[in-house]
Amino acid sequence: MPQKKRLRVISRRQSDLLRRRFAPCIQRGNLLFQRQQLLTHDPLMKKITTYFLLMLATFLGDLHAKEEILTDLEGKNCYVYLPETIDPALTYQLIVGVHGAGGQGNGAAGLKPWAQRGDVIVIGPCFDSKGERPYQNGDGIHAKKLIALFEALKKTYKLKEKMFLHGFSGGCQFTHRFTMIHPKLVCGVSAHSGGSWATDGYGTFDKQAKDIPFAISCGEKDTAKSFPEAPYNRLEWHGRFEKELEKNRFCYRSATWPNVGHTMSAGATEMLKECFQIATGLPGESATQLVTIRPDWKNLNAKHSPSAPKPAATATTSNQGEIDRIIEIACKRAAKETIPVAGLIAFMKKYPIATWQNKPGCEALRQQCTDAMKSLEKPAHPQP
Repeated sequence: MPQKKRLRVISRRQSDLLRRRFAPCIQRGNLLFQRQQLLTHDPLMKKITTYFLLMLATFLGDLHAKEEILTDLEGKNCYVYLPETIDPALTYQLIVGVHGAGGQGNGAAGLKPWAQRGDVIVIGPCFDSKGERPYQNGDGIHAKKLIALFEALKKTYKLKEKMFLHGFSGGCQFTHRFTMIHPKLVCGVSAHSGGSWATDGYGTFDKQAKDIPFAISCGEKDTAKSFPEAPYNRLEWHGRFEKELEKNRFCYRSATWPNVGHTMSAGATEMLKECFQIATGLPGESATQLVTIRPDWKNLNAKHSPSAPKPAATATTSNQGEIDRIIEIACKRAAKETIPVAGLIAFMKKYPIATWQNKPGCEALRQQCTDAMKSLEKPAHPQP
């Protein structure tokens, strides 16, 4: 019988007490480090003191993180990462970071720092990659317990109705297959370097998920097979899944990375941010900093919000003609003059750039909108 779900909290008060208790030691340690760097010319001593400072910074970062642990249906830990302060009036976006095969949920597949944004809650569930039906299949007890975790969290926090999923390798396999099985629970998928994909009888392909943004990628040197009887290696199978997405007119962006093996590359991280921004309407770089959406996203429509928070009005069959007319007027105006940034932002909220960027005569408007997005960026806040 599965264990009863329970929330086991790692005390924030204890974390604050530890930070205060160690503050004098930290100050003395920093002072000693500075003196040592100035007084010694011994390369070994400099390395030791540098290592000490790095360990100290890591320790402080862990203390600062808001972490809770939720026990799932199998009795495994699910790591929950929260903003510094929970605003009861705010509805948070749940982000699920899924570990690779043999991994654990702590760190949420590298997405733990995202909780510092203040507008999301991040979780890292623990899954079993062994047995007849491992978690990579995205179904069975593995899917049930993620859904149960989602429901349990909604009893404690105000959450949006859909999850955003991210995974690499085995986590990639779980996230995209879970989405195909439960498309009503997912708003976006970032899936990279999977050892297998939902093609050729290795999973279902549900067209109900066609409007969910998929960001998929693989390193061009990631050419090993994930299991001996696999019909394709990772790079080949990624290509087959991309063809299925295109054939079924899914919303997606696909990329391969030169000179990259089986690792989460910088390019894949940027794709993750773009996908998050499109799927949720929240900025992809930080709570206040947008990312630029690349033009190679396929099949974006008015349901998506690539350049700004969710549009107040979206296109429908009945008003598409009126929307086309408004966009045409805006394009003509941009060709003649520079539109104020505030006007461009308001325009993009109603008419996402990806829904009209390829229209003839809109080059000037597209450039002005891109410049307007860049003007909103705040490099002083480099959080993900």
